[in-house]
Amino acid sequence: MRIDKNRHMIILHTLNHADEPVTAEQLAHLSMSSLRTVKSDIAYLSSVLEKENTARIVSLKAKGYKIEPIDEHNYHSYYSNIDVLNSLFHGKSIESESRRLYILQRLLIDDYVKIDSLAEDMYLSRSSLTKDFNWAVRFLESYHIKVCSEAGKGYYLNGKEQDIRSALVELHTSQYHEYQTLYPYQPFNDAFNFEGKNYYDDMRHAFLDVLRASRIVVSDIASKKLSTQICLMKNRIAQGKTVVLDDDAIGDIREFYDYEVAKNVFANPVISSYIQPDETEILNFARLLIINRDINMRVNGPSDIPLPLIIENARIFQEIIKDMYDMFGGRIHDTDIFKVYSRDFESLQMQLYLKYRYDYTSKYGMVTYVEGDETLISPVPMELTRTMITLLSRQFKQPIRDSVVFSYAALYERVFKRITYSYKKLRLMVTSTEGLVYSQQMKEYFLDKFSDYIANVDVYNLYEMRKLNFDDYDFVVHSSFILYYNYPVPVVGFHELDYESNSEVMLFEQMFITGYDRRIVEFLIETMNIISNTNISNVDNFIEALSYRYGKDNDAQKAIVNRYYESRSIMDYYSSRKGIILMFMPYGLTERNIVDIYLPNQTLYYERAVEVKAVIMVSADPRMYLSNIKLLDHTLRYLLQVDGAITELINDKEKTLNKIFDRIVRRRFLNP
Repeated sequence: MRIDKNRHMIILHTLNHADEPVTAEQLAHLSMSSLRTVKSDIAYLSSVLEKENTARIVSLKAKGYKIEPIDEHNYHSYYSNIDVLNSLFHGKSIESESRRLYILQRLLIDDYVKIDSLAEDMYLSRSSLTKDFNWAVRFLESYHIKVCSEAGKGYYLNGKEQDIRSALVELHTSQYHEYQTLYPYQPFNDAFNFEGKNYYDDMRHAFLDVLRASRIVVSDIASKKLSTQICLMKNRIAQGKTVVLDDDAIGDIREFYDYEVAKNVFANPVISSYIQPDETEILNFARLLIINRDINMRVNGPSDIPLPLIIENARIFQEIIKDMYDMFGGRIHDTDIFKVYSRDFESLQMQLYLKYRYDYTSKYGMVTYVEGDETLISPVPMELTRTMITLLSRQFKQPIRDSVVFSYAALYERVFKRITYSYKKLRLMVTSTEGLVYSQQMKEYFLDKFSDYIANVDVYNLYEMRKLNFDDYDFVVHSSFILYYNYPVPVVGFHELDYESNSEVMLFEQMFITGYDRRIVEFLIETMNIISNTNISNVDNFIEALSYRYGKDNDAQKAIVNRYYESRSIMDYYSSRKGIILMFMPYGLTERNIVDIYLPNQTLYYERAVEVKAVIMVSADPRMYLSNIKLLDHTLRYLLQVDGAITELINDKEKTLNKIFDRIVRRRFLNP
């Protein structure tokens, strides 16, 4: 079925994934609409689904609505489509995105475009198009394409041909284009065909044959974009639209191995029968190969990149690492753990550096199926990514809006996973009524399984226990029942092969949990404030107001606001999983530890599309031990992912923070 309203998408997606009936009130809240509208929508959606022999929406008295399949095959297809639609338009307007796509397609294809023509095609007023038209202008400007106007004719584009092609390919390759848009524009599709025939599959297969035989690796989406560039090239050249490269770029590109690969691409029989480009077009395609490289220098070395570029990239990398050292979490860069992964970070930066030299890092993307889920990245790795990309964008003197940013965050997540929590290893005494041989087997079990948590394990017979100094031990571990043993240290009864209980969980809860350093809990109990019933009508205005509260001086207040706008464009501060905004403020701007949780006193929406249930502001001393930074990170992650966690904090902060700490270290102990 075709969905052209966000509230319809939200209603269906909610019903699809609900284990219990959903009330009209719940659907009204989620879809930001009235009860009357929801009931009308339910009737309409159910009738469409039934006509398509897919499903029906049934009402259960005093319970709510549920969806029931009619045909399993049709329902499975519909269910998947709604999930895809939700991933595309979550937090975005279907109507607005469709208008933007249509405006961009018209501007990129037509020689001149009039606002009145756009408004007439979409049955809208001129004023209704203003916001979406301005967005399209900003999109094109990120490709260094200027939207100009000429009296009596309308709007036209002024920019390099290679940049216009890149914008065309970005739109055509995106999943939004595959979605059945509200305003299709056939001339846009025709630009990628020739004489009415779609050559994409042939060009892609031939291109991949050449690529596989080379030493170049590109991502899957990049291979699609490059194949689409080949398809687009024929029509653009036929219209007299040719790329122009400056002499310096031409000289550089010829030094790359990618230039030889580009020549091989157009020498391929299938591709050469479709198009025979001139030298400048081949050089431009080599440039596209360069900027779309998927680089892993730790595995593949420099990947045929000219040495001067590798040296310059390394210099920039070291400069940024130095600047990050005093940032929150920045001291991770001084550890042996980071050194293991530093080549990977340098590889990611090289991908951005090549775009900076031979293209732009500022381009907005429309492609949505880059792998990765930001909701599964912890707050501190995300903040480190924002900081590193911000510093790099200042080096390049242009914004960085690139899918590789998520790879930075995932890599920081991997580095932080290797950090161990501060732990005082336990001193154990093992004894058994079965004698020394059995006790020795117990000792070996503990050393094999838990050596990271044990300082020493000593074996004694029971009768020897009376003469020991128990100050040298934290626990006695006994193989039998412990009711009649009385020692001045805790005694744990242990049975390795007891299938009625999980021995590792039992050992953790009774013994190993005591070795963890709980000072982070004391820090959070003292530092954390929960401010209920806060008047927040607009998120941006609220952050600006908080800058006056937290900034150490006027310059710091301005810096907090500027950093908010600069950083959120890299990785958003909003977590859609639980509707929470979590923002870090550099300690140098506040000079105090802050963990403040603000709860709005009214329904609040972020970007006018998704609800905000809490705003969390954090500033912490970067000199904090990395193990405690990790524990703080995971505490914040818990708040972002677990239902009811903030409510529990309100009811009993100390108890909840201790519970969260226990959950975190338990998870690490059982899943190292």
